[in-house]
Amino acid sequence: MKIYKCRTCGQILISVNEKSDNITCCGSDMMLLKAGEVDAALEKHVPVYTLEDNIINVQVGEVIHPMEEDHYIECIIYEYNNGYDIVKLNPGEEPKAKFTYKGTGVLYEYCNKHGLWKKEI
Repeated sequence: MKIYKCRTCGQILISVNEKSDNITCCGSDMMLLKAGEVDAALEKHVPVYTLEDNIINVQVGEVIHPMEEDHYIECIIYEYNNGYDIVKLNPGEEPKAKFTYKGTGVLYEYCNKHGLWKKEI
């Protein structure tokens, strides 16, 4: 799975195609996001999870991430085997999500200021 962001409009695109190069939006190539590349506090950006009764409970950060108008978590993604589930978030909401466990995988979160972060399950 690859996650891209438009440099102009900010749209995020998830691609499950291994050959997904040169994806464009707003007339230019989208930026491929890589987890943990932006300098920021790990304790507020790395997803934290528990697994109870086949439900993954996710919170963004050991110290919960702020959800302000200009600084918030846009989404939390659970990637597993051959698929993914996503929860979109808005300012003012808690940076939390619940997913049905579908096997080992990766949890991602995207912060509008500090980029993509991940945690393996």
